Amino acid sequence: MEPSDAAGPSDAAPSDAAGAAFERCARLVLAGRYEEALTATEEAAVLLRGRTAGSRPADRETAAALAYVLVLRCEALSKLGRWDECLRTASEAVDLGRGQAVTAPFTAPLGATLLGLGTALWGLGRPQEAVAVTRESVDLHRQLARADHAFRPQLANALSQLGVVLSRLGRHAEALDVTKESVSLYRRLVAADQADHTHGLAQAVNNLARRQSARNQHRRALRSIQEAVALYRGLAAANPAVHRRDLAMALGNAARMHNGRAESLAAVAESVAILEELDRAEPGVHGGLFADSLSLHAAALADLGRFREAAEVTTRAVAMMREQAALNPVARRGDLGLALAFHARVRAEAGLDLAGGLAAATEAVALMRGLAAEIPDLYASALAEVVALESRLRAAVPRGDAP
Repeated sequence: MEPSDAAGPSDAAPSDAAGAAFERCARLVLAGRYEEALTATEEAAVLLRGRTAGSRPADRETAAALAYVLVLRCEALSKLGRWDECLRTASEAVDLGRGQAVTAPFTAPLGATLLGLGTALWGLGRPQEAVAVTRESVDLHRQLARADHAFRPQLANALSQLGVVLSRLGRHAEALDVTKESVSLYRRLVAADQADHTHGLAQAVNNLARRQSARNQHRRALRSIQEAVALYRGLAAANPAVHRRDLAMALGNAARMHNGRAESLAAVAESVAILEELDRAEPGVHGGLFADSLSLHAAALADLGRFREAAEVTTRAVAMMREQAALNPVARRGDLGLALAFHARVRAEAGLDLAGGLAAATEAVALMRGLAAEIPDLYASALAEVVALESRLRAAVPRGDAP
């Protein structure tokens, strides 16, 4: 899922030392300095918790600031793949938000905290719950945006996030509708203030491309992803530390959508190169996206008939995906299953290491059966394909070599 922009209005923070701590946390998260952000958010939370003791009316502004700090902490934890901690943090933030008056926008950050909770639930493989709380966030932000147009960016972001979680449940028509609304809102925001909202627009347009592709609107998806890549290139040129990862992600999506095989390979090769460099600088932080990008690289090579090269890349991609699945077995099992299935397909097409391909296909079938039972709209067809692939490989592998 794409990260939330929802640190919330900075007006929520007190104007003294607690406010300075809040602003420092926000800057660290926006700069992608997540480990430092965890230290800063813990220090700020301790300070703010001390000021909310007793829940006196005078403390409501400080309670709101604490909730926003916890949202920032949840953002950093999600980027680092620490989902259990993210869930605990988001739950505390939601409890704080529900304890405030929703009609007082700057002291009622419930919408932002719900979005953080939705991110945590998705990360832990609980998509139905993630949809429910993300939809609640959208509904609340609609209410706030009607009363105060300053909340339109938060509404646009919440709509984009809702589109992501709906799509992960195979509800592609609904996902496309809310993502279109998000893009429309962001375009109006960018027209009024380009500097503040270009990143939000890039994120929403990237999500729109994915939603259009899922609905077989391929030409529209290609136009959208080209726009997203162009926006991210501009952002990455101005602030590479923050936006190069975003550019790599968009390039990976471009590789999925290009009609030309050479163009797909060029896009994903650039994505892999960026992520390789980022992974060397921050080992473990970018592993999930890097593994996805490697799988796309293998697919692009296979489309060009370069199966031996593709087989080498899938070996690395599966190894990295196993690491991600070990960290988060519920949420990443679908990604691991797909990586294993492609690992097997490349070997079947190339006639290489058929026994290894069969072992990967058999493991993928076991993973896909569970996923197809839970989310049939998303995984039923993938299960059928990998079952057929397993049968094909089993027939090709000599009986004594079969795992």
